[in-house]
Amino acid sequence: MMELQHIGPIQVSVLVMWSLVLLVFLWVVAIFRREARTDRVISVLYHRVVPDEVWDGFVERERIFSVSESRFRKQLQWLKDEGYNFLSMDQLVGHLKEGDALPHKAAFVSFDDGCESVYSRALPILQELQIPSTVFVTTDPETWIFHSGEYHERRMTEDEIRACEQGGIAVESHSVSHRGLNEMSDEEALKEMVDSKAEISGWIGRDVRYFSIPLNFYNSRTLELCKEAGYSAVCVCDGATTNGSSSPFRIRRFIVEGTWSMKEFPRFIAPRNIGQRRIIASIKRIPPKVLGEKRWMPLRARIFRSRIGKKLTFATLKKMLILGSATALTGLVLLTVYAFGSL
Repeated sequence: MMELQHIGPIQVSVLVMWSLVLLVFLWVVAIFRREARTDRVISVLYHRVVPDEVWDGFVERERIFSVSESRFRKQLQWLKDEGYNFLSMDQLVGHLKEGDALPHKAAFVSFDDGCESVYSRALPILQELQIPSTVFVTTDPETWIFHSGEYHERRMTEDEIRACEQGGIAVESHSVSHRGLNEMSDEEALKEMVDSKAEISGWIGRDVRYFSIPLNFYNSRTLELCKEAGYSAVCVCDGATTNGSSSPFRIRRFIVEGTWSMKEFPRFIAPRNIGQRRIIASIKRIPPKVLGEKRWMPLRARIFRSRIGKKLTFATLKKMLILGSATALTGLVLLTVYAFGSL
């Protein structure tokens, strides 16, 4: 039996690293168990629906954040053909808060930002397929998301927003300025939430009850502020699905990337791939947390414009994660042999 006094700093470090590996392993197992639940709701998130020829010309981040009109239609039609039942936001929140029964193979469709194509391109398809959905609107039409990047669309007009509300796309809030709420003072973040809620409620003639976190920059305090602002539920984008154990103030969704072919789409919404997506999403949240919005967002834009950025799809990130994990684990095994081989 190894005597404790023979264990030096290197051995202690190795034991600590193996403890961290065990914790990560248990975390990963918990994620995959969550995604394998039978009451999971496929919660998909879109931003812009663009003409096919426009999408074909993208070379930067819009290959991920925009989807072509034909793929959007085919994805929703595939979900219908496979027997998925689409929920409204009210139905989803009713399930999470009151335990209302869900249909088999439930799905929830949402949009963030409030870009014009939600009205002009998504709404007719959703009406044709009789699919309810929700759009979370940023109220300031001059904010950066409508005027920057490789491709941009104006925000919907008030008339277009009302048409969405009346046509089956429920309209909810996505803040005023689409900035990171977790880096604001409580007063400033509350103002973003309260002002956008009041303005949209005035446009559509009913009380806005739900909120979507802009940029997915949030912490526990941000979610508490959403309650103080009068919201009944909050959507985030954690690269995961929602199920009966989810908090209504952290409804998890995942972005449907524009690069997904119809051959890949069924595979990418399967439990195993969503589990992988959630792990990657957790890692992707580290840089903005460390750097902050003002440093991270310009760096993010440069990354997307670079040669590397053009390849940063989910499939590529998954390969990088697997390779990096295998390399790190191999290194730890070798270090363990070196540290304990002479004891």
